[in-house]
Amino acid sequence: MNPLKNFFYPKSICVVGASTKEKSIGYELLKTIRGYGYTGKVFPVNPNADDVLGYRCYHTIEGIHEPIDLAIIVVPKQFAEESIDALLKKDVKSIILITAGFKETGKEGEEVEKRIVEKIKRSGARMVGPNCMGVINTLDAIKLNATFVAEKPEVGATGFLSQSGALGAAVLNSLRETDIKFAHFISVGNKADVNENDVLRFWQNDNNINTLTFYLESFVNGFEFIKPFMLGEITKPTIVLKAGKTASGMIAASSHTGALSSKDKVVDTMLNQFGILRAENLNELFNTAKGFENFKLPKGNRIAVVTNAGGPAILCVDSLEKEKLELAKFSDETKKNLREIVNPEGSVENPVDLLPGGTADIFKKVNEIVAADENVDAVISIFVEPVMVGPFDVIESVSSIQSEKPILQVVMPLPEFWNEYRAKSKKKLPLFRNPEDPAEVLSNMLFYSSSRKNLVQNRDEYNSLLNIHVKKNNFTAGFISQNEINHLCTEYNLPFIKSLLINPAELERIEESLYPLVLKGINQKVIHKSELSAVKLNIKNKVELKDAAGEIEDGFKRAGFEVEQFLVQQFVKTKHELLIGGFRDPSFGPIIMFGSGGKYVEVISDTSMKSAYMCGMDIDNMINETVISKILDGVRGEDPCDMNELKRIVASCARMMIENKNIIEFDLNPLIVDDDNKYYAVDVRVKVE
Repeated sequence: MNPLKNFFYPKSICVVGASTKEKSIGYELLKTIRGYGYTGKVFPVNPNADDVLGYRCYHTIEGIHEPIDLAIIVVPKQFAEESIDALLKKDVKSIILITAGFKETGKEGEEVEKRIVEKIKRSGARMVGPNCMGVINTLDAIKLNATFVAEKPEVGATGFLSQSGALGAAVLNSLRETDIKFAHFISVGNKADVNENDVLRFWQNDNNINTLTFYLESFVNGFEFIKPFMLGEITKPTIVLKAGKTASGMIAASSHTGALSSKDKVVDTMLNQFGILRAENLNELFNTAKGFENFKLPKGNRIAVVTNAGGPAILCVDSLEKEKLELAKFSDETKKNLREIVNPEGSVENPVDLLPGGTADIFKKVNEIVAADENVDAVISIFVEPVMVGPFDVIESVSSIQSEKPILQVVMPLPEFWNEYRAKSKKKLPLFRNPEDPAEVLSNMLFYSSSRKNLVQNRDEYNSLLNIHVKKNNFTAGFISQNEINHLCTEYNLPFIKSLLINPAELERIEESLYPLVLKGINQKVIHKSELSAVKLNIKNKVELKDAAGEIEDGFKRAGFEVEQFLVQQFVKTKHELLIGGFRDPSFGPIIMFGSGGKYVEVISDTSMKSAYMCGMDIDNMINETVISKILDGVRGEDPCDMNELKRIVASCARMMIENKNIIEFDLNPLIVDDDNKYYAVDVRVKVE
């Protein structure tokens, strides 16, 4: 049996550190377990008590002679390890270590945490925490709230994992206001053992969970998080709220590619590429989960808006455009039917304006009419409470509509409405408080459904990429030599321009047939040659060559370098400058970047990136996300560039990153497009570890 099952479905729980002292964690956690109505057996452990909250209390773990499915440890840090030893001796396989004071406090705490994890792994057990707040299962068969937050969450079909205990507690404390419902909640704390990757797979295989939500501050192994989506092993809607968007860029960005990437941009890219929704805030996280749990997936992006107030409708329409949704164009038949119901001073165009006098009956009929229009994929109904019409009957009437299309309601009532709705509503469908919210939810639902289709369509390509064998190479650490670059470009059929590497003393031997040419100064410690004026273009004869070499040598000397060699290349008249680069993210693995190139690449910042495990559709998307792609397609009468060849070059670079795991960074910058629309990589840098 999967040891994770006992975290959510235990038939017995041992609470090590149960306390008789009110307001202590050991007391409040046990009180919460009891108050929520846990259906299994409870074994509190406290050496100084005979009973706690009506439970028989055991003085030692060894004194418990029944099976323990789940152990929860709340003892002080100095007793945590010995408690775990005793539990492992009793063959307990699922342990939650709520106690804090480990890795998060410094080196000493980190050493203890490592030691505990080693013991856990040797025994085949699993551990949640340390420094966490526990688990919840709302399902009637279990009814477990093993946290120290005494709220009573309602049953839903969402799983919610929080890396932060405090944020998890804040969400639980707000349940009566937000109407969030879930089946499982888990706080993972330091993620010393059980982490988001484990829970992701567990929830996928749990029929009680339909939607997966995560609040994360870091990924333990980002590639292992996205890999099951590539393989089709995760099919349920997955929503991630990832904190830390303002973290500074990647460390030691020694190339253009490194400087243009940032940890947050990588997270955005990876989640988007593999169909994982990224929420901007808690509101979006749980609103989207409510959408998946309570409404049918829209089949398209054409939205009808029904309202009794102009202002909120305008905000709603603005959000539709922002989310790339469209106002549906009603058929003549729909408009005819609406005119028979809508106040003549209102509007039968989209958005339909019922004016403040719109009653429950009118709201229901109008929503039914627009939902029946074949040009409509979803409906947003907005009700702002006026003096003459109460909100409850309006909301209930719209909720009663039977439709294959999702109808999401925004309600802006007086405060007392909410208690009435929670107490009396028949369906208790989620309601949205802001007119902008439904567009966000519908857009996210559409993203999920289209991404699922694309992942299925490209499954074979992803499988092939994941089965690529890693090669061995003999590169030494640092930026590889020009000769090694030549070999690498030949191996992966990259269009490296004809080049000659010579010593400074050999310049006079250059043949006349090579002119016009480009001269570049080379020193292994110099990364961006243009900053030292070390690149001279369109040199037509030996006199110009001698002058250019002298200028390069002078520039190097001023910066404290010597010219080790000169790189001589044929001169190509430039039409466009592109960038293809790559780097190895420490969590998500190899990444490929494409965009506008040249020395102003960081300033222009016209780039897009994807995981190197990219199918043909991913390559198309990456290229099309840039401004330069529109120019490459041909503008103002210009011939389009060879996009198939460009895609081939990108795919070859991606394969190079996958096959050579010690390549941590590379740049083709610029990749030049000449007047004949041919591609030339005139400057290639590759860094290995």
